[in-house]
Amino acid sequence: MSLEAVNTPAQDTRDKVIRLETEMAAMRSDVAKMAAKVDELHTLLTQARGARWMLIALVAIGSFMAAKVTPLVTYLFSK
Repeated sequence: MSLEAVNTPAQDTRDKVIRLETEMAAMRSDVAKMAAKVDELHTLLTQARGARWMLIALVAIGSFMAAKVTPLVTYLFSK
């Protein structure tokens, strides 16, 4: 029986810790990528908030203009 074939509890623990450290390194990389994507989405949504208010204002102005022009158009083309 050789010494390499026998796994001691200390060796098993060391192997498990090494495996865990490798998995944690991969997980840190994945979390960093996700954090970058969340930051991009936050920036995009913050910019979209201003565009949304601009769109609401344009729709309100267009609706107001349509409401004021409609009676004028019907008056001009009724004859």
